[in-house]
Amino acid sequence: MTSGNGRVTNQTLHELSMADKVALITGANRGVGLEAARGLARRGANVVMVCRDPERGGIARDEVAKVATGKAPTLLIADLSSQAEIRVLANTVRTRFKRIDVLLNNAGAMFAHRELTTEGIEKTFAINHLAPFLLTNLLLDLVRETPEPRIITVTSESHSGTLDFDNLQGERKYNFFRAYNSSKLGNILFTYELARRLEGSDVTANCVSPGPSDTRFGDNMKGFPGLFLRLIKRIPFLIATAEKGASTLIYGASSPELAGSSGRFFLRCHERRTKRISYNVDVAKRLWKVSERLCGQAT
Repeated sequence: MTSGNGRVTNQTLHELSMADKVALITGANRGVGLEAARGLARRGANVVMVCRDPERGGIARDEVAKVATGKAPTLLIADLSSQAEIRVLANTVRTRFKRIDVLLNNAGAMFAHRELTTEGIEKTFAINHLAPFLLTNLLLDLVRETPEPRIITVTSESHSGTLDFDNLQGERKYNFFRAYNSSKLGNILFTYELARRLEGSDVTANCVSPGPSDTRFGDNMKGFPGLFLRLIKRIPFLIATAEKGASTLIYGASSPELAGSSGRFFLRCHERRTKRISYNVDVAKRLWKVSERLCGQAT
């Protein structure tokens, strides 16, 4: 499945079949999410595209439908900053599908200034961390209904090396880049803890990073934060195409090499170590409890 230097090639990726498998992808209307939807649809997957905007989602669904070799993709609309909409989404999925083979938590966001959701939660933390946490827990029963299911959460290699529980939502001090990196650490802590909780089952949980990619991520930001991201995107040796970035998402979702592998992080289709704090079980358990409370799932 790899080339002589150990890298997964485009050719081998295209050989990985996902025939008849249900793959739910959040944030699937653009960037690496859209490219991942295309890639899995080409491999025969029944792709379920979760998008926030109906018009853009419809355009993206039509694009994916053109390359699908299996069932036509399904479009579901949900604003993942809203826990109420996430719960409606989960109920809709449950009524339309009997199983989920791949749950790909891809949607992410970054905000120049501190903004709150309708539930009063800081948006970066809500969309990047709490949304995949809540959606995964709500759909876990459907994930368990299929052999060798996979939960993939998109994170970043630039995740934080510390986690301030007194400033998780930028309550004391907000910085857009720190908020984003903290939420990406949250993705990894969530994934590793989920993998531990799923030990002994057929379900695997891994996290992936597409690496810096040429997408529209962060284009909503103005001022210095927006300028910073635009400058980063102009560094040619640093930025990959969205299609290349999505190859790691597709690898995590479909590669037979990862069958049974759980609690791992992949960057550009290679396993990498994450920062030391991400392996701290006590921190992960504490974040899990905080997340349960904020999502109204605490028992």
